[in-house]
Amino acid sequence: MSWASQIVSKLEIMFEFVYSWVDSSDKILQVVEQACTAVEIIEIKLKVIEVAAKVLESKGYGTVILPTAKRHHMVKVWLPFVRVTKPFIDSVTTNYEDTGLKIDAEQWQSLESSFVSIVLALPSGDQAEILTEWLGNEHIRYPDFTEAFEVWCYRSKVAKRRLADIKGNHDMINTS
Repeated sequence: MSWASQIVSKLEIMFEFVYSWVDSSDKILQVVEQACTAVEIIEIKLKVIEVAAKVLESKGYGTVILPTAKRHHMVKVWLPFVRVTKPFIDSVTTNYEDTGLKIDAEQWQSLESSFVSIVLALPSGDQAEILTEWLGNEHIRYPDFTEAFEVWCYRSKVAKRRLADIKGNHDMINTS
């Protein structure tokens, strides 16, 4: 899967790969959770994160366009996995530096940016659901949705003002 994710963009079939990945996400995570040894789990999770990052980047940066339901599903499936996996991988690679297993900070940052982009492109209600869950989660540090939260708050505030303006104009028209 990792190899395939690297060449699909060159073959211009990223759309099909992303759709297959999103549709298979639940099954992929079930297989990952059934891995046997600790080293095997780390290796598998690293590879899965690498592929998921490519898929999320393609969506987050607009290379592949997905319907809202698929984007929401992608965030709901992969966000909890990444949120829990990052501290696990960081702790293992810090404690056992000789493992050779590591994802660089740039890739984690890119993955975080992809999540933020995808969340900001979701409808306001879905954003509120994801951000509420993020604020109540013990793994609030990654991904950092502070920017997404600020944008959502600003949009909500503007929407309330517009609604009040429309309602005020409507009341003025009715009383005239």
